[in-house]
Amino acid sequence: MNQIVSITRFGRLLRKYLIDSRGQLLANLGLLIGALFVLGVIIYQSSPVEVNNIRSILFFVLGWPCWYIFTVQQTTVLNQREKAINYLMLPASQLEKVTLVWLVSGVGFVVIYVSLFCVLDKIGVSFVNNRHWTPEQLAMINRQGGLLKINPFFDGKNLRDVPTELWVYTALLHPFSMAFSLLLRRYTVPLVVVVAFTLIIIGWMGNNSLLHNLTGSGTIRSATPFAEAIVESPLNQYAYRKVKLPQPMSNQLRYVLGSLVIVLLYITAYVRLKEREV
Repeated sequence: MNQIVSITRFGRLLRKYLIDSRGQLLANLGLLIGALFVLGVIIYQSSPVEVNNIRSILFFVLGWPCWYIFTVQQTTVLNQREKAINYLMLPASQLEKVTLVWLVSGVGFVVIYVSLFCVLDKIGVSFVNNRHWTPEQLAMINRQGGLLKINPFFDGKNLRDVPTELWVYTALLHPFSMAFSLLLRRYTVPLVVVVAFTLIIIGWMGNNSLLHNLTGSGTIRSATPFAEAIVESPLNQYAYRKVKLPQPMSNQLRYVLGSLVIVLLYITAYVRLKEREV
């Protein structure tokens, strides 16, 4: 194609994609709503403290596998010869084709999932805050700290309480899934998971090995690069100290490194799609 991007042409491409895939997309939406409903009914029946702690786990534990499977589902079509030929022969540029996959499996999923979770949480918070508690339940709540009212999950404080590592893994999930689902033609779903865990383990070991060499301590540990580390106290082997990089340098390094990895993964996906078209 001579023209790299055309809004009109991309709109036609998106419309055709949604029409052709509407059955699959609606089925996925139904499964997601069902999973959120069932798990929401279970979780929001708990005490306010338990709901406050568990719903953040629900957000990631349900969101990650659903987003991963949906992304792989949308991209592995290009690993099937006949479907790949039909898609790659559409009158659109390579950039528009990879942008379509990114838009549907990335932005589209995030908007739908966050919207559904907001609705679920709004209903759940209203139920918990207006619930009539029995004396036995009130006694248990008092033992847990006496919290009777909870705030929506997406207010500032709750989001700040979520560990930074979870947001990092969330940001990397889509570009990683998209790139490696195009790199691996067969057994994509299990193989991408295996590759991800292998890279996480290698990265964790390499990061800690670097820390050992830099500090000369064999007990220092850190979950991710440029994050705070824990090291055994030289005065008491049963006590541990936290080692933190100065701010804002630590966050800047993490943002730069994370952004670079995300860009490289998306470039890999684009190059892989371009190779398929050739």
